[in-house]
Amino acid sequence: MKTLPNNPSIEYLHRAARTLRSKHRAGDPSVVELISHFDTSFQNLQTEQVLLQPFSILDAQRVTARQYGFASWRRLKLFIQKSTQPSADYDPALAEQLTRRNAMRIALMRRYTSKKAGWFDHLDNFNDESVEMLEASYDKYGWLSPQIVGREGMEACYWLGINCLKNSQFQYQSAELMREALPLGECYGMYYAVSIDRWLSLSYKPSIFGAFNDFNERNDRNDRVEYSDNVVDPKNLNKRRAQVGLMNLNQANKEWADMIRQRKAYQYTKDEWQALKRKWALEGGYIAA
Repeated sequence: MKTLPNNPSIEYLHRAARTLRSKHRAGDPSVVELISHFDTSFQNLQTEQVLLQPFSILDAQRVTARQYGFASWRRLKLFIQKSTQPSADYDPALAEQLTRRNAMRIALMRRYTSKKAGWFDHLDNFNDESVEMLEASYDKYGWLSPQIVGREGMEACYWLGINCLKNSQFQYQSAELMREALPLGECYGMYYAVSIDRWLSLSYKPSIFGAFNDFNERNDRNDRVEYSDNVVDPKNLNKRRAQVGLMNLNQANKEWADMIRQRKAYQYTKDEWQALKRKWALEGGYIAA
């Protein structure tokens, strides 16, 4: 998912959409990969075919919106409006608490991630406290939208919650709140996709978006990828990914592998990963012992 600039405006995004349409009209091959993924009607076309297809400003707006994690231009516009316009419901103290706590999470993860297998256990107490804080906030506000805590606070809410793996009930509650927030333009589609896929995968159920890192089961390659074979309707997987702002699966896996190498993070073997996944599933209440 592409990151919105600081203080984004509708005018800025309009210009981006017009530029995209102009490049398509000019036959610029540099936009083909982007358009052919996020405009799902183009996904099975060759480069020349993509550039010959009609591509209106409405099409360009939709592709632009999906780059940023919104299924439609309308949802993107709503998000920009709610992120930039003051609201009577805004809670500055909670917004500050979320961003400060997320900074603490980042510091803790940097301390442990490259050390050894099972590093995640070091965050158990921190994550339990995060769940307690977020559940109280959910009870008061529901999903912590940009209107409540600002864009940065909403993003911090997601990152704090998604790392609280060992609580199935909380993970499902978060995913449901995000799902309800999507049509209101109050959450990125990618956040929902990763949240629900993580809950489904740890529950040993088919995922929807292939957005949980796992090992493919059809080969013996010893690397984790953003897809397991246990996914619903695999033929249309990239179409679903496009609608929530997730990149093409092959590109996502290449970037995932590059990130692991650059960060020098611990690289699990397949057996280690399966054991850890089961441990999380049992401890978090996703499956019964």
